[in-house]
Amino acid sequence: MDFIGRLRDRLDNVVSAYQQEEEEEEAQGLLQQLNEASTLNRTQRLLGFGVCFSVGMLLSLASQLFILRPVKLATTLTLGNMLSIGSMMFLMGSAKQCENMMDGKRRGATVAYLTSLVLTLLAAFLVKSRLLCLLCIAVQYSALLWYSLSYVPYGREMLGSTLSASLSAVLPKFFSFGQEI
Repeated sequence: MDFIGRLRDRLDNVVSAYQQEEEEEEAQGLLQQLNEASTLNRTQRLLGFGVCFSVGMLLSLASQLFILRPVKLATTLTLGNMLSIGSMMFLMGSAKQCENMMDGKRRGATVAYLTSLVLTLLAAFLVKSRLLCLLCIAVQYSALLWYSLSYVPYGREMLGSTLSASLSAVLPKFFSFGQEI
């Protein structure tokens, strides 16, 4: 009886450890599980980044060929931008990339950028509005610039002061044009 009792205790310990492991796996986020599941070595990560980034840049540059066809321009440019941003996941992992993108100082720019990507595709495929495509592309570039500058120390501040100085130099001349007559 003593042997059976110890065997049952051990079996209970194994079962409870297994159940605890399952609960911990469920508690982990999907991105964390994906990050742990990726078993790419350094060379594979660099190769994945290089290919994904290169194809993304190639699509973004090739989109300029469609300048007179805004729907194709929007589609090609957006897919290129998505590949370029996604390529960073090869270097730092999906969880870390999403964590960085949702950092406090980048959250607004990230949401604006991702929203502009989706809106660009919606304008291209559902609405099929050339003007709306071009507007979404402008927002997309602006949000990408703002997001990218968040990685440069004082990058956003420099852009803001440059734009402010430029506008303060140009606007008075623009508005005083009619008064000189």
